[in-house]
Amino acid sequence: MTDGRHLVAQVREAAARHSSSWEALVPSSFEVNLDAEAAEEEAYVEMALAKRALRDHICDVYGISIRELSSLAMP
Repeated sequence: MTDGRHLVAQVREAAARHSSSWEALVPSSFEVNLDAEAAEEEAYVEMALAKRALRDHICDVYGISIRELSSLAMP
């Protein structure tokens, strides 16, 4: 079984990489750096995969659906 803390760390690292790549793609509200587009798209996909792995882990460990998990995030 994969350790949940490891998956959380992977999501945080992927989110940080995506944030950096987004800032490179859109350095200001008036500028877009198209040379950074491929790196931003790759970082976004990496972050999405890391988030999916964490969601799947949580659902497997606690025996809940993704719908139930998302409802827990709302008041």
